[in-house]
Amino acid sequence: MRNCLYILVCVFISNFIYSQKVEFPENLRKTQVAQLLLHDSLLYYQCHVDTAIQEITTQSGQKIKSKKRRLTITEKFKILLTDSGYVVYYSLSPVTNYPNKKFPYLTLKEVHSWDFQLSTIRRLTKDEVLLLANFEKHTHSIIHYELNINKSCPNEVIIRRNNFIEQLIVEGDLILSKILNLH
Repeated sequence: MRNCLYILVCVFISNFIYSQKVEFPENLRKTQVAQLLLHDSLLYYQCHVDTAIQEITTQSGQKIKSKKRRLTITEKFKILLTDSGYVVYYSLSPVTNYPNKKFPYLTLKEVHSWDFQLSTIRRLTKDEVLLLANFEKHTHSIIHYELNINKSCPNEVIIRRNNFIEQLIVEGDLILSKILNLH
């Protein structure tokens, strides 16, 4: 009986914590995440470069390791506003070609060959939602010369919501998956 009562109290508390409405400060109210309506969703596609060693296992079981090299990492974040709060669906693309050929133009349409694989689904805390809004404030519009993907691959994000779509350069090395602890 105690266990049942304990579980009910925990469920009630967790629903209360996650169902609380997020109050955005004045400087964050015009961000896309702050403008989400109930049952509305928002997509962030973030592309950034990291250095890593890759290990490939062939069908026969042979392991092939690469030397350290630059990789393009493309991540997809679907943010859904539900009755109980904000939920993130985090997906990662295994295609790591450098420089990135996915983000050359603003007319982004997700392509099946990107092969996004859903990794995590979880509710976001109030603080994480505010971090998302703050993340949007640390971006700027792309200047034409920043799009030269043959020489560099800047940290970029594409934000999509309904008919809104914008491709932006992320200032500094802000990575959404790190900010939201999705690794």
